[in-house]
Amino acid sequence: MTLAWPNVTELPGTAGQARSARVISIACGRSGVGKTTIAANLALSLSKMRRRAMLVDCDPGPADATRMMGLDPAHSIDDVVGGRLTVDEIVVDGPEALFVVPAGPADRAGRVDLSARLKLADAFRPHRRSLDFVIVDTPGSADPDTLDMVASADLPIVVLAPDAERFMDAYGTVKLLALEHDVREIAIVTNRVADEAMGQELFRRFRDVAGRFLTDATLNHLGAIPRDDRVLTAAARRRLVVDQYPHARAAQAIAQLGRTIDTLAIPARRGGDSFFGMEAVFRAG
Repeated sequence: MTLAWPNVTELPGTAGQARSARVISIACGRSGVGKTTIAANLALSLSKMRRRAMLVDCDPGPADATRMMGLDPAHSIDDVVGGRLTVDEIVVDGPEALFVVPAGPADRAGRVDLSARLKLADAFRPHRRSLDFVIVDTPGSADPDTLDMVASADLPIVVLAPDAERFMDAYGTVKLLALEHDVREIAIVTNRVADEAMGQELFRRFRDVAGRFLTDATLNHLGAIPRDDRVLTAAARRRLVVDQYPHARAAQAIAQLGRTIDTLAIPARRGGDSFFGMEAVFRAG
């Protein structure tokens, strides 16, 4: 399979340098907050909007984003890191023309270290202008490798849920991103809330708590995803809620999240070692 899209040309004076792709990482301090569900459904929502979207599954497991869509690919991102295959050779077609880079084996530890990211940088660089959005489902942990991956995305998103344990997980993740990884802008998506008003209130409480240490970073609430049993029903069928039940409350909220992200002016982070190195074009050649 090839990721080439028609009518994609370099801008004048930027040959070999400019990229259209914006990398969005979806993160949490620990699994169980709905991170993977949001990542997969957001990627599909963007593709439904006819944006050139790719979901990169970096969090292997029995209920990872790849399997959530009913895909059982023979190859995975591990084959790219290991140098056995190219991105074109392992990417699979998801619903609505969504490109999916599958996760590795379910029993593999979900970490992508610096060495792996540098290999992925070389693998993904040729596609820097053939995509609009790269949605990355990061491992459900707060280890240094994962946080470094999240921090070097163009738009880091942390998922926040209302229960006390998940609230503190998100707090710890934001604190580490701000203080140890110098992230200045962090987006928050509230999940499993009763409605938009509760999501806004949860975000306000979270911002007040985080404000004790956030001096140079800003938190932005991108949207609230309501608790919706249709999400679980779709998952049981190995489908995504925005595909199986597009009129469900959660599906509508995620579709709105996609529209919000599409309107953002997301700057491309620069630097040779950023996640996947998609903007590290100055190293090429």
